[in-house]
Amino acid sequence: MHARFVPLPDKRSAHATHETAKVLRDRPTEWAHVDTHPNSNRASNQAHRIRTGKLAAFRPAGAFEATIRNDHEETFDVYARYIGPTATP
Repeated sequence: MHARFVPLPDKRSAHATHETAKVLRDRPTEWAHVDTHPNSNRASNQAHRIRTGKLAAFRPAGAFEATIRNDHEETFDVYARYIGPTATP
């Protein structure tokens, strides 16, 4: 075993997620296809994480809407749009 000191690579999935959120912010209120999953559970989970801001790129919670659609084959598509931050009382 040996130690090799190198910079830690960026997380690729996080970069893609932030890029997706940026593109949605650039076109507010327009729905966009953001991902495809093999089952409804995974697609619903991702849509929930977008809506609630569990994914850091989609914060604050409520700034994005997300939903899923079945393409009538064997996959489920996730759609999202930026609607802006929600007002706080």
